[in-house]
Amino acid sequence: MPRLSVPLSRRLRYSHQALALFLVLLAALWLLLAHAMPAPPKQVGIATAFKGGAYEHFGQRYQQALQAEHIRSTLVPSQGSLENLRLLKDPASGVHLAFVQGGVSNAERSPGLVSLGRINHQILWIFHRAEYPFSNLTQLKNKRIAVGPQDSGTRVLADQVLKLHGIGAANAQLLPLAGEAAAEALLTGQADVIFMAFAADSPLVQRLLHDDRVQLLSLRQAEAITRHLSFLVRLVLPQGAIDLERNQPMLDVELLATTNAVLVREDLHPDLVQLLTRFLVAEHGQAGLFQRAGEFPLNSDPEYPMAAAALRYYKQGPSFLQRLLPLSMAVQVERMAALLLSAAALFFPLFNYAPRIYRWWIRERLHLPYRQLRTVEARLQEPISELDAARLLRELDALSDKVRQLGVPSRHSDLFFELQSDIQLVRMRLRELLTTPVNTAHATLRSA
Repeated sequence: MPRLSVPLSRRLRYSHQALALFLVLLAALWLLLAHAMPAPPKQVGIATAFKGGAYEHFGQRYQQALQAEHIRSTLVPSQGSLENLRLLKDPASGVHLAFVQGGVSNAERSPGLVSLGRINHQILWIFHRAEYPFSNLTQLKNKRIAVGPQDSGTRVLADQVLKLHGIGAANAQLLPLAGEAAAEALLTGQADVIFMAFAADSPLVQRLLHDDRVQLLSLRQAEAITRHLSFLVRLVLPQGAIDLERNQPMLDVELLATTNAVLVREDLHPDLVQLLTRFLVAEHGQAGLFQRAGEFPLNSDPEYPMAAAALRYYKQGPSFLQRLLPLSMAVQVERMAALLLSAAALFFPLFNYAPRIYRWWIRERLHLPYRQLRTVEARLQEPISELDAARLLRELDALSDKVRQLGVPSRHSDLFFELQSDIQLVRMRLRELLTTPVNTAHATLRSA
């Protein structure tokens, strides 16, 4: 009985070859996915602003949230919104996220940036010393006014509001002070008025609101100003909203405000975008002086396009894996799932064709023995001597042994027996030729 099973050494060699092919294909898929689904950055830069401002406060809160997700972050101080925009648009700056005040730019002037939403009102606080009361901005001529650095959102906003009241560098001293420096200048008498475009929950604003040495200016013309500057809205700080026991403020205070946006570059990893959007909802969704619970963040932006991943989060919430795992782990699991699905999509069709391919491969291995058999069969078309016949019989025996050593699997026995049957037919024909009278006489003549 012929040996149809594959020898152990050969089976091991085939197994190693199949394993190597599988690993190569798997590595190719992994590289493809790494290009199509890159991992989110492990280091995030956040452009804030000057010390003591709301942007710095928010940046610190985001930094803590990112640390909980095992993502390192760096706070990049700046002069304000305009510098934040420049940093964000420069990939070499290392800044991935920036807080930007509404009204300083838009998608046309700052292409390539997308918004995660508007997070709160950016109030234009105008503080003055309590002993020098003001009732109208036109009274600020020839006064020392801290309006913030040239590149700050506060400066952009203050310049536009002051210009409406006929005030500029020609008739007032505009000081490039902001944040803690501006507050200190006001308290020490080095400034008469300070403009601060901060959120209501800024620690510095809260401190000034509770300081009896300063007073908050109420803009009675706030509604009129919004008609000239459409990106601004009028807000009212109700009487007693700061301190009901002390009735601060003693009267309703009319204020101007824009909104703050959180911007990122449009190529930021979508998983990181969704994670940051989750921070926005958690950090800015509470009620405040000028907002109801859930009013912010806004899932729309009047100046920049919204990030697609952020909109998806607002509509659907976090993915199932991101609810259970930190971002880095969730991304790896998602990539592994994508890899397995891609491998399945690639290998399942191959499995369907594998039997045909394997049968073709077996036939190819039997192709050379068939060529040798055809050579022997062609020799039988002419008379041969007994010596040639004996040599051809030995070739057929060797060919039959060679076919046995090929180790044709038992499930392809038909191919094995088909070739062995053909060898046997040629062998029988060779013997018949030797027994025919013509061939015998010819063999006798050739031997003589």
